[in-house]
Amino acid sequence: MNRIEKLINEKCPNGVAYKSFYTVAKYIRGITYNKNDETEELDAFKVLRANNITLGSNELNFDNVKRVYKTVRVKDEQWLKKGDILICAGSGSKEHIGKVAYIKDDINYTFGGFMGVVRCNKSINPSFMFHILTSNIFREHIGISINATTINNINNQTFENFKIPIPTIEIQKEIVRILDKF
Repeated sequence: MNRIEKLINEKCPNGVAYKSFYTVAKYIRGITYNKNDETEELDAFKVLRANNITLGSNELNFDNVKRVYKTVRVKDEQWLKKGDILICAGSGSKEHIGKVAYIKDDINYTFGGFMGVVRCNKSINPSFMFHILTSNIFREHIGISINATTINNINNQTFENFKIPIPTIEIQKEIVRILDKF
């Protein structure tokens, strides 16, 4: 029996509960702006978009970051925070929809309207959620939930119907430790 199996037997003797997404996290859509709001000025809001998540590695990159005037409305919750998971929420490509990047530190960036952020509450480790969102479980859920022929879109209902296994925080951390080694 491996360490995770031992922990589950010890800490979750009745098995691991599945909870709906919105009981453990919230989903926040990005800012809206138009072409006239874009600027090259350095003293502007920096906006991350789908191209700022490297497909395959799920790493955040800062190539071709858009900047918009500070007159664009950005809610407090639309600033990226440590532990957030940035997700491509709208794309013409099914391959890109749902790709994610983990925000390791507070950064002075917001995110565009075709993007979203998953922000976890205390019952789930954000790194554990990141691994769930990069798993086949989530890819299959997106495949079932999104069947558009043009713009694919993750919305509130996509997450409303998504159930997540939630072991104890201790087990979540152990799973993250093991998966991060890979």
